[in-house]
Amino acid sequence: MPIILLTGLTDTKIAPQALVMGAQDYLIKGEFDEKLLARAVRYSVERVRNLQFLRESELRYRELFNNNPMPMWVFDAVTYRFLETNSAAIQHYGYTHEEFLGKTLADIRLSGNEGQLREEVTAILGVREGVKKGIIQHRKKNGEVIFADIAWHNINYRDQPAILVLANDVTERIQLEEELNEQRLSRQKQITEAVILAQEKERTEIGKELHDNVNQILGASNLYINTAMTDDEMRQELLERSTELVSSAINEIRKISKSLITPGLREIGLIESIEDIIDDMKMAKYDMLIELDLQNIAEDQIEDRRKLTLFRIVQEQLNNIVKHARATRVLIRLSVESAFIVLTIADNGVGFDVGRHRKGVGITNIISRTELFNGRVDIQSAPGEGCTLSVSVPMT
Repeated sequence: MPIILLTGLTDTKIAPQALVMGAQDYLIKGEFDEKLLARAVRYSVERVRNLQFLRESELRYRELFNNNPMPMWVFDAVTYRFLETNSAAIQHYGYTHEEFLGKTLADIRLSGNEGQLREEVTAILGVREGVKKGIIQHRKKNGEVIFADIAWHNINYRDQPAILVLANDVTERIQLEEELNEQRLSRQKQITEAVILAQEKERTEIGKELHDNVNQILGASNLYINTAMTDDEMRQELLERSTELVSSAINEIRKISKSLITPGLREIGLIESIEDIIDDMKMAKYDMLIELDLQNIAEDQIEDRRKLTLFRIVQEQLNNIVKHARATRVLIRLSVESAFIVLTIADNGVGFDVGRHRKGVGITNIISRTELFNGRVDIQSAPGEGCTLSVSVPMT
C-alpha cells in the first residue's frame, strides 16, 4: 500500500528517513491544501504501481533467464568477470554458481587473447542490436572442449555496462558435419579408385582381345599370304582364307571399338542402344535368352547423361552375367515410377551370398555411376537363386 506521511514536525531529517522506510511522500500540516493532498495521493499510487510493474518485470526476466534451456550469462564489460549465470550454464559447464562468479570469460574461452576480447567488447558496446559472434571453443570444468554458437547483447546491469551472452552447444552438429565430410571424401576416394580399376581392367581386356584374338587372326593371315607368294598351286585358296581372316579381324576390332566408344544415344536413343547390346550378344552365340520389358518409358523426358549412365549399367551388368552367372535367361525391365527411372536386370544364374560377397569393380562402378545422380542400387541374390539388380535414378 502506498503511504503518505502527514506530520506537524518540520525536522528536515524525518522526511528522508520516512522515504527510506517506504513512504511515498511527506506532507507538513498547514503547508498543503486539498488539491496538493489529492495530487500527492495520485502520484503515490502511480509510483507504487510503477514499482510493482518493475518488480514483476524483473521477476519475469529472471524466470526467462534462469529457466532458459540454453546456457546464458552476464559478464562485466570492463573486467570480463561473470556477474550472473543461469541454471543451464551451471549444469552444462559443470561449475557451481559461486565458481562461475569467481571466473572471467577468458577462463572458459580458448580462442583469442585479452586484446582481441577487449576489441570485441568495445565493438558490441556501440551496437544497440544483438551481435552473433559465431562459433567459439569453450572449455568446461572437466576439461572437455566444446563448440558454442555465441550471441552477444549489451545491457546495463546494476548501473554498469555488461554483456548478455547466449551460448548454444553445437559440438555434436560439428562432429556430425566432420564425419559426413570424411565419409564424402572416403566415398570420393572409392569412386576414384573404382574408375582407375575399371580403366586398368578395360585396358587388360583390350590387351587380351588384341593379343589372343586379333593378333592370332592377323598372324594366321600373314602366314597364308607368305605361303601364297611361294606356292602357285595353293595361292588362290590361301589368299581367300587370308581375306576371310582379315575380315574376321576387322569385325573383332569393330566389336572392341563399339564397346569403348560412347554410343550416340541422342541420335539412336537409349532403348535402341540397349537392343543393340542384346543383338551383339545373340551374334556372339551366347546360350542365353535376353528379354527387354519396357513400361511407361518416354525417352524425351530422360536427360542424356542419365541415358548414358543407364546404358553403361546395362552393359556392365550383362558382362558380369556372361562372365560369372552361367545364366540361361535374363530380364531387363525399364520403367518410370514416381519421378524415378527404375532399371531392373534379373538373371537365373548361380547367384551369390550378398552378405559375404565382396563388390567387384563392375558392381562398384554401377554404384558409383548411380550415386552421381543421387540414385539407389539394390542387389538381391542367394546361392542358386540368380541375381536381381535394381537401380533407381531421379528423373531430374
